[in-house]
Amino acid sequence: MRKYLFCGLMAIVAVGTVQARKLISWNIQDGMWSDQANNYDNFVEFLKTTDPDVCVFCEAKTTHLESGQEPYLPANWDKVAARYGHPYVYLAVEQDNSPQVITSKHPINNVKRIPGGNDTIVGHGAGWVQIEMDGKTYNIVCMHAMPFAMGAGGMGGFGGGRPSGGSGRPSGGFGGFGGMGGPGGGGGSDEFRKKEVEYVCNQTILTREHPENELWLMMGDFNSISSLDNDHYKLSADSSIYCVHDYIRNKTPYIDVIANKHPGEFIQSSQNGRRIDFIYATEPVIKQIKSAEILNSGYTEQRREQGASYWIPSDHRPILIEF
Repeated sequence: MRKYLFCGLMAIVAVGTVQARKLISWNIQDGMWSDQANNYDNFVEFLKTTDPDVCVFCEAKTTHLESGQEPYLPANWDKVAARYGHPYVYLAVEQDNSPQVITSKHPINNVKRIPGGNDTIVGHGAGWVQIEMDGKTYNIVCMHAMPFAMGAGGMGGFGGGRPSGGSGRPSGGFGGFGGMGGPGGGGGSDEFRKKEVEYVCNQTILTREHPENELWLMMGDFNSISSLDNDHYKLSADSSIYCVHDYIRNKTPYIDVIANKHPGEFIQSSQNGRRIDFIYATEPVIKQIKSAEILNSGYTEQRREQGASYWIPSDHRPILIEF
């Protein structure tokens, strides 16, 4: 009897000590430009201290170059990631200057890279990977919706990218920033981003028969705001500005993680005072999540130093979830 009781207690202890998993999603602004000159030491130390299992980065390419510098990322992401304990690196689609990169403690299985289609432009590309943790398979979708107002006439300057050079912010490509037009953009840009997101969902989660029962996460910089934050924005509830996230919530099984874990609370994710960075998850993942935070302290605290062209360390804040 004592033998069985001891074994039962050991089993309870074993179950109780399952390691919590962490995931970070962050637009690191032109390849973490602010720490390039420091060999990414501050960036690496932050990640070592935070100890995530998986990192999903937008703008994971070096595009901010001083005179004589050579682009370091994405070619050397394996070297940077190894310094914070991630031996696995995945590059989604490098079709412009703002690709996404996923790094992980666990093997990454590429399911699909998503460059767009004949009639749908996915400007920064997207990716779908599977990562196994604790015997469970997590489907992770990364994307970065276009930030620029497209206008009713279409893409405008698409194809120019965001050329690097100098100490100021790169300019040109994709029509520039001039048409943002209020929260979430205007001039048709939110409808454009909705088409991007719809295409990515049709290529990923909506290919499955019952994705609501599976472990799915979709994340990145969506460059659009959510009607769940309308108490803060105070716009018309049926504004087309909200079409991107209304589509995700109404047409897919995804749930907005930050809104779910912080009901009624507005937490901005970018220096412009908006929440445009999101992690979405299906219900089975939501049930696992212990905490979800948008970080703005210590290394991640956004600041501008005299003479700085960019925000430090990025114009976006990271989202950290623990599950």
